[in-house]
Order: sequence, then C-alpha cells, then structure tokens
Amino acid sequence: MGDEIRNAIEGGTYHGPVLQGREIQYHHHHHAAATIRAPRQLAPEPDVFVDRHPVFAELERAAAGRAARSTPLIVALTGLGGMGKTATALRWLHRLRRHFPGGQLQADMSPHGHLQPLDPHSVLQGFVQELGTRADERPAGQAALEAHYRSLTAHAPLLVLLDDVVNVGQVRPLLPAHPGSVVVVTSRMPLTALKGRYPSMLGLTLGSLDREASAELFRAVAGEDAVPGAAALESVLAACGGYPLAVRIAAARAGELYGLGEDPAELARELGDHRTRLEALEVDDLSVPQVLGAVHLSLADGPAALYRALGAHPTPEFSRDLVKWLAGNDTDTRTLVRERVLEPAGEGRVRMHRLVHDHARSLADGRAPVDRILEWYLRRAAAVERLVSDRWRYGPVFTGPGEDAASTDAAEALDAFEPDRANAVAAARLAHDLGRYAMAWQLAEALRGFFFRRKYHPDWIEVCELGLKAAGACGDDLAVARMHYELAFAHADRGDAADAGTAGRHYREALRLASAAGHARTESSALEGLGLLALREGAPEDAAEHFRRAARALDGLDHPRGRALLTFHLGRAHAAAHRHQEAADLLLRARRMFAELPGRPDRFNEAKSLWHHARARLRADRPDEALPSLDEAVTLIATCGAPKEQADILLDRGDLLATQGNRPEAQTDWREALTLYEQASSASAERARQRLS
Repeated sequence: MGDEIRNAIEGGTYHGPVLQGREIQYHHHHHAAATIRAPRQLAPEPDVFVDRHPVFAELERAAAGRAARSTPLIVALTGLGGMGKTATALRWLHRLRRHFPGGQLQADMSPHGHLQPLDPHSVLQGFVQELGTRADERPAGQAALEAHYRSLTAHAPLLVLLDDVVNVGQVRPLLPAHPGSVVVVTSRMPLTALKGRYPSMLGLTLGSLDREASAELFRAVAGEDAVPGAAALESVLAACGGYPLAVRIAAARAGELYGLGEDPAELARELGDHRTRLEALEVDDLSVPQVLGAVHLSLADGPAALYRALGAHPTPEFSRDLVKWLAGNDTDTRTLVRERVLEPAGEGRVRMHRLVHDHARSLADGRAPVDRILEWYLRRAAAVERLVSDRWRYGPVFTGPGEDAASTDAAEALDAFEPDRANAVAAARLAHDLGRYAMAWQLAEALRGFFFRRKYHPDWIEVCELGLKAAGACGDDLAVARMHYELAFAHADRGDAADAGTAGRHYREALRLASAAGHARTESSALEGLGLLALREGAPEDAAEHFRRAARALDGLDHPRGRALLTFHLGRAHAAAHRHQEAADLLLRARRMFAELPGRPDRFNEAKSLWHHARARLRADRPDEALPSLDEAVTLIATCGAPKEQADILLDRGDLLATQGNRPEAQTDWREALTLYEQASSASAERARQRLS
C-alpha cells in the first residue's frame, strides 16, 4: 500500500528502555542534562598557622575511617569567637581536598551576626547552583530542593564547610548524600542536638594557645625585627592569654610600631593595664572588642545581665555557686558555658578568659553586682568561720543564724574554701577601694579562722590592714579596736623577728580603744594577746598577770570559751615558770572546759591543751604521763584542718617515741609532720628534715 513506517526519537540523550511504535514522534524541548560540577569554594588556607596538634591528630583519625562509613563524617569545631575555628577548619580541609572529587562547598551561616542566622534554604540554593543546576531548573519547594541536592551530591565525596553555625536547623538540609563526604561545622555553641541526631559526629573544642604557640604566632605575624625584648614580649603574651585573635592583632601592631620607628615594647604598657587593653586590641576591622561585643549582644537578657555582673568580679575565675548566686538560677550559667563565655576550671569552678572578663568589666553597671559579689564572699567566709570556732565576733554578718558552710566538718569546710582564697583577698581589696568599708572590715573578721588554720600570713595581714583602714573610714571605734586586735593576732601568729613589736603596738591600741568603748570582750582579748607575747619573750610572770587581768575583764560576762582560753594560757605560763603540777592541773582543766563548751566542743583547743599538758609533763620528767596526752591530741587535731599545729604535735610525739627507743614509729610521725609543714609552707619543716636525716 506504499505506507512508510517511521520510528523516530528526536532530541537529547537517553539512558534505559526505549519505546518503539508505529508512529511515535517525541519532541524534547529541554536542554541536555546539565553536567554536575565540582565546585571549589573553599577560602584560602591561612598563611600563618600554629599549634592545634592534638586537634589535628583527632581529625586525621576520624578521616582515616571514613571509607567504612555509611553516612558523611560530621566534625563540629566549637569555641569562643576569635579562637581560630575557621582557620583550623580551612587548614585541615585544604589538606584533604585532593581526595574529594566532588569538590568543596563553603558558606557563612551568620554573616550578619548570631542574631540573624542565615536561612539554610538560601544557602541550599547557592550550593545547588554551584553544583551545576541553573536557577530556572531548580526545584521550587524546600523538600524538592533538598532531594535534588542529595541527588547532586550522591555521586562523589565532597567537602562542606558551614562556618559560624547558630543552630542545628541550619545544618541538616546541607548534609551531602555521599557517605565518603566530610562536613565541618564551626560554632560558638556545642551543638548538642546535632550530636544527638548524628551520634558519630566528632566534636572538638578549641581553647587558648599555650605560651610557645602564642610566641610562634606573634613572631610570624610581627616579623622577627618587630618582636620586643623578652620581658615586654612576655607581658604582651600574658595580656593576650593565648587568644589567637588578640595575639595576631598585638603582633600586627608591633609590626606597625616598628615600621614607624617606634618601640614595639610600648605595647606591653598598653596591654598591661586592663583599662587600655581592649582598646589596644583593635586594628581596622580586626577587633577583639567587636568580636566580644557581638557575643554579648547575641545573649538573651538573663545571660547578658549575668555576663555584665561577672565583669564586676575582681578576678576572672570563680566558684560556680557564686555565678548561680548572681544569676538567681543555674540556667543562665549553663547558657554562658554553652556559649563558651565561661569554661570549666576544675570541680565546681568556672573562668572567663581574661579578655572576655575585661570586656564584661567594661559593661558592668551600677553598685548592685559588686555588692552581691562582696556579700557572697562575706557570707561564705562567715559560715566557715562559725564552723571553725565559736569565738565572739563583731559585725552585722555575725548576728542572726547566718549561712551554712559547705560542710559540717571544719577541715572539709576549710578545704572547700581554699580555691577562693585569692578571690577573698581580692574581694577585700575591692570592698576597700570602692568604699564598701563595712564589708571590708567584716571580711577581715570573717576570714580570721581560715587564715589562722591555714597560715596564709601575708594574705591575712593584708586583709587586716585593709580592714583597719576601712573601719577608720566608717568611724566605728569598736570596729577599729577589733581590727587592731586582728592585725596584732596575725602578726603574733606569724612570729617573724619584727612581728612581736608590731603585734604589741596593735594589741595596746586595741586595749586602749576597747577600754574607752567599754567593750570587755575585746579588752580581755587584747590583754590575752599581750600575755602571749610576754610568754613568748620569756616573761611568764608578766604573762600570767596579763591573763589574770584578762579574766577579770570578763567578770559578769557569760563567756565560757574566753575563760577556757585564759585557763589554758595560764597553764602554759605556769609551765614556763616551772610550776609543773599547777601547769598540768590547769591544762587538763582547760581541756575539760573546751570539751564542755555549750553547743559543741572546741576540738582544736582540746588538742592544744593536751599537747601543752604533755610538754609540761616532759618538763617535770614524767614522760609516762606525756605520751597518752600526745596520742589523744594527735587524734583530735587531725579533724581540725590545722596542718601546722598537727605537725607540731606529731613532731613532739616522734621525739618522745625516739627517746623511748621506738625509732620506726618516731620516723613515721616525723615524715607525716614534714608533709604537713610543707603543706603549710612552714619554716619548721627543716626541724623535721633534720630528724629524718
């Protein structure tokens, strides 16, 4: 019939089954399928890079195992802004790129700051376009676009860098499909939810550089000729605190100063003063204050207020309990830890980087945060003081029930306060310098038990001197008398060559003021102190007279602890005067009085009474009566958190055991005494060493 049969498929290239029919005409009006491109979006790697060896070791281990993975390797580099997260990511990814034929994609996920995180949909559109899909071919819906992205990234492994991620929702849509791919996420936050969704994620936190790495970075940026002398360089590096951005800026400024013919060591002066430090760390668009300001602005109201309040603290390291006290909750504290504003500093401790603390200090506002901080230290010190001793104290903080200490055991409470020793001294300085005078002198009163037991004499004397000035500024004559007494007691306890004279002057001034004010307790305490000085100077009769006058000053007062102390001291005076039996009787009586004090026994002074009873018995040539007292004293003093006095008693017991031929047990006592003397930084350690040699 002359019919012509024509099968034709026209236009494009097709894979898979081909239909064939009698008259099938197919007209394809689209362009040929686009070729998937391998993008090269990674920014250049940093030209100067130091340290991070442990981080790179972790990264290399993770990369080595990617061939066996069924999902892409996700790495989260977290840390404070300016710690070098992006530089570290780029350094590593450039090392890997030749192994990733799919190419590299990179996006800044918060180019306008953390308050305006970038929508991942817009990033996804850009990624799809880079992979070869034109805008007019791009699926319109979010789900369809994500599916298309997965199709484009399923054929070959590629690298993806998502920089400065704010929330986990920005990451998930941008994960490629090929299981051999690597995705690096940088963020200030720990991205805990991402770890929950992808448990195999590797999370690494970048902290400060060590001193050697900081110096290497400084030299590389500044140029060797612009590096200041050793002392100035150390000062600059200390001011920067290993913060990479700060080190880079300081180095750039040193190079600039050198280029202008000026001395780069000038930097040390600017950076050494917290009032000018932040201003010195700004060069054009490189700015530590700008980075830290962005951190502060990104915080919600509660954490931001806490950030500013911590700037009022005199040091950048503190108890987490203090942070919670300031915030009124633990949620804001956790937020600052999550944002890397605070970092762990040991059990129950957190710290701010010193530059972060400087920035927070620049924003601190009003009296309230300072007063809250000082109140916390005062209340805590007073709680420990109450637990250590039942002595009478002056000041509003000691009226009423007070606050519980961290433990009901004196030694444990003293140990718990130990990490805040430097902060408590700094708080006393701050209280004095800012005119919070009542808090300053009460801190001196409250810290007495801690300093006395732990023998931190320089700190103790400094706090008492500040307290004396503050009490004078308050115009409170009794507070002045108390501060003279406390300062005298600290000098007398230290016992250096010049301390006796200084202690005597302050005791006499305390006595004069207390007598004028009609305050019998302080008058008695000052007389007691003068008696102890006389006893030390070898004048036991004068000492005994001072102790008797001190006891008479207490007539009519309910003060059993004071009477017990004076009985103890009078027993020591009799022992020094070789009235052995009277001394022994008084010292055992004092022990009973301390044991029977209302409320609770005074184990510390019980132990000391037994110790001096043993000494009195040894002077009377009655060693058989001395050893039981020493044994009991050792047991009692071990619970008191007083290493110096504990060592003294052990040393004496070791001496007695040695004279009795029991040298092995004597050496055990001497070794323990040496350890305790060293713990207390006592010069008496040499006595123990001599016995052990």
